[in-house]
Amino acid sequence: MAFTGFNAAGIDLLQLNRLQNSKEFYEAHKDEIKRLAIQPFYELIEEMTPTMLAIDSQFVVTPSRMVSRVRRDTRYTKDKTLYRANLWLFFRRQRRERESVPCYYFEVHPEYWAYGCWGAWGRGEMEAMREMILHEDKLFLDAYRAVGECPQMWLAGELYKRPKFPDAKPEYQTWLDRKEIGVDFRAYDDFSPILDGSFVQPMLENMQRLAPFYRFLLAAKERAEAGRREALQ
Repeated sequence: MAFTGFNAAGIDLLQLNRLQNSKEFYEAHKDEIKRLAIQPFYELIEEMTPTMLAIDSQFVVTPSRMVSRVRRDTRYTKDKTLYRANLWLFFRRQRRERESVPCYYFEVHPEYWAYGCWGAWGRGEMEAMREMILHEDKLFLDAYRAVGECPQMWLAGELYKRPKFPDAKPEYQTWLDRKEIGVDFRAYDDFSPILDGSFVQPMLENMQRLAPFYRFLLAAKERAEAGRREALQ
């Protein structure tokens, strides 16, 4: 089916399911959750896929492997709530279990909806990225320009308390001082674009603009992995 927008009833049902925090409630409403909340993500993936494969032909595009689960994995967290109220999808390459890889995402949360491009979680990736920034590598310069050309999107990621390279160019400081890095769009007040589907084209245009930033993330990961291999030799 063609994507026509998200269902407000599906968003509300996810929140109610989380508040109930009951396996019995979930089982009784599982089919409704799939139809109202999960199926629209599958339809959105189908609509996004041609554009996203043009950015990276190695993206996994099997919906069942791209959409978050409603049931939370509580093994590694203090929060033992069984179900989540938000859902998201990833466009990313195939990965090993628990491996961090650069990705594009889209998320629907009861309080907001968002999309963007993230990476540099893995060991050594921010270090590789900082080296590229300080040397004004072409991949960085392309990424820097691309982020500036994305309307209503901003650089994100937790910042260190102190500048890591205080003598670097001022415009690069916010890139250098991240613990991880991404570019986000987030809307809190107006859900109408996701309900009527009008967000899709502007989102895809921004994702295309961010392709140089995504390639910058890939390069940082590849350089970090190469550095680790050299260290083992």
